[in-house]
Amino acid sequence: MRILRRAGAAAESVLRPSAAFLWAASGVALAGGLTAGLFVVYRNADAQRVSTVLDIVRIGLSVGAGTGGLFALWLATRRQRSAEQTLVLQREVSESTVTDTTERRITDQYSKAIDQLGHEKGAVRLGAVYSLERIAQDHPGHRQTVLDVFSSYLRLPFVPPADRGAQPGLAAGKPAEAAETHAELEVRYTIQSMFWEHLGDPTKRGSEGRFWPDLDLDLSRTVLVDPIFRQLRVRNLKCEGTVVHGLADFADIQADGVCGFGGAKFLGRLILARSVFRTGLTLMSSSFEAEVDLSAITVANPFMLGKCQFSGEVDLSGCKSGGLVVSESVFADDVLFGSSRFDLIMVTESEFRGEFQTSGLEVGSVAMVVGSRFRTPPDRHEKIVHVESLSDPDGLTRALAGHFGVEL
Repeated sequence: MRILRRAGAAAESVLRPSAAFLWAASGVALAGGLTAGLFVVYRNADAQRVSTVLDIVRIGLSVGAGTGGLFALWLATRRQRSAEQTLVLQREVSESTVTDTTERRITDQYSKAIDQLGHEKGAVRLGAVYSLERIAQDHPGHRQTVLDVFSSYLRLPFVPPADRGAQPGLAAGKPAEAAETHAELEVRYTIQSMFWEHLGDPTKRGSEGRFWPDLDLDLSRTVLVDPIFRQLRVRNLKCEGTVVHGLADFADIQADGVCGFGGAKFLGRLILARSVFRTGLTLMSSSFEAEVDLSAITVANPFMLGKCQFSGEVDLSGCKSGGLVVSESVFADDVLFGSSRFDLIMVTESEFRGEFQTSGLEVGSVAMVVGSRFRTPPDRHEKIVHVESLSDPDGLTRALAGHFGVEL
């Protein structure tokens, strides 16, 4: 539409031949009329007066000739401007044609790759993954779409083989069925490696040209197998309803937006050590069947562990955050706070079946543990107040007095 509007404007600005002819005819008629009029008026006048009039006529004709020259220059300028507008229009049309051709080619490649992702053979699906990766690498505007397609593929139902390290031909069960399962596993490994390769921090990888910046990674409802996402740098990270088999290495992640694990299930160890969350971190209604390493993470705002089941040790040592909120969670093993720093801590209605180690913990304002149960008596800390219920003012007063050694 923009090109059509420019073409219309260019057409309107061109001087029409009829207008040019009218201007020329008007000039000739004016000169002829002036000459005839002078001839009629001064044909009987004396020679001196005639000479003076002729001088005036010469001056007028010179002015007319100069005016004609200016008119000719104006015409030449208009022709030049018209030619330049034509060249600009042709260039825009050419660029638009190239863009349209490129987009059609990308669309064709994208559609073909999407079709191949649904192919029954793992090798064809694997080729489709690499085709999409090439499209995203060459055309930055399509990178978020390709990432979303990869995540959508990982949402397809999949049960990884127990013998993931074995050769397909040696796997238990039917050989063909086992081979196809391992082929699907290879496709998923490849997609996960694409995340690692293109979302990894280039300052730590030395791969600036392969990095895809300012993108969201939505792993919600995906099935991940042994994901190695170390040193990712993303805008937002979502793991809602994610199921993770094996080790989940999310260490050294940098997330500019919110990072959320809601309704997720981690069947192996989770590592988030040394990660930086510039907006927030939330673990809600999730289960963790092995150790959770949250050591040395940095969270700008208070982060939350709510309604979670932790079967293994939870390491919070060295953390720095605006606060920690723990609500209705069960910790089957030890919770470690060594050398961590929180502005505030609020623990409510939670159960701690292992040790609650607070040695080296720094609390900026106050830490309250409300209505929680401990199998092993927790370490005493000068800033941590244990209260049975916030709804009982007298009980709260007695708890505060007992903590600070004040007799009532």
